[in-house]
Amino acid sequence: MLKIGIIGTGAVACYLAHQCKKQGCQVFLLSSRGIRNQTLPISHIQLSDDTNHEQAISKDLGSIVIDGHFTDYADFLSKDFDQLYVCSKTVSNQHICQQLSRNKHQLRSPVVIFQNGFTTEQTFIDEALGVTVIRGVLNFSVTLHNKQNLRLMFLKTSYLGCIELTEQAEADILAVLDLLNRVGIPFEGCEDIGHKAFAKNTLNAAASVCGLVRIGVYTAMRNYASRSVIQSIIDECAAIGEKTGYVKDSESFRRQSVGYLMSIPDFNSSLVLDVINGRETEADTLLASLVKLSQRIDIATPNLNFVYRYFDFYNTYITQSQTFTKTILVEGDA
Repeated sequence: MLKIGIIGTGAVACYLAHQCKKQGCQVFLLSSRGIRNQTLPISHIQLSDDTNHEQAISKDLGSIVIDGHFTDYADFLSKDFDQLYVCSKTVSNQHICQQLSRNKHQLRSPVVIFQNGFTTEQTFIDEALGVTVIRGVLNFSVTLHNKQNLRLMFLKTSYLGCIELTEQAEADILAVLDLLNRVGIPFEGCEDIGHKAFAKNTLNAAASVCGLVRIGVYTAMRNYASRSVIQSIIDECAAIGEKTGYVKDSESFRRQSVGYLMSIPDFNSSLVLDVINGRETEADTLLASLVKLSQRIDIATPNLNFVYRYFDFYNTYITQSQTFTKTILVEGDA
């Protein structure tokens, strides 16, 4: 029986926990920032499948009970996991790395990064944890309702890879791929994970526009005003990628990015739900990596900058006030 540790308690963390537990694994969750923002421990996780949008009723995929929910890193890591997943928001990475480094004598398993963002794995690599750091680029969407009720909205093949592929890293990737595909989350190995991560972060940056106007990607892509801003952000990311070597054919990159966003079904993403419910988002940290990269190579990105500054303000404000959900800064076609 595999013992799986998951850092994070959001939608991706709970989805992974549900699928692994259904396949007989022991599953333990850790609140990424300790007791902060964690009022009640998670025990039961219910999952429904909404990927078939022609059906009016969701498919019930059952409920599971996890084996433990921790707030202390030392107690959590003492479980001696076979695989350890980081599924928290990127804003927590500095704290997570500090805690893992402090307890790295207890780390024996590969650390798999299940986060949005570009080069988010580098923080863990720089920490020299002494284990393989594997990057996942996720192509599925899960939304969390009432903390322990999940809805799987769409599911495509995701990717795993390492920046430095050693013999041990190859073995660790194969073991992780075996588990994820057995639990029903399709993954493939990827030798050039950096390019996949850049492409996914471009999609996340473009889709962050939906958080401004509080609509789903499907609706945003069919609205002239919002689609124009989304297209402009994709153009700016393509220019960044072309100059840094992450994009070989900018026209094809633009076309594929728009095509991917057009294929997303009609639902509110986790980012939009965070904004609607007045929760802190990770949009500013996702956008910051692209903004900093554009500044380093001297490429103007006015649309990226605008959206980044919006969410930077939003997160600063939301941590100081509970009234932001009543304040709409951008609405409709504005």
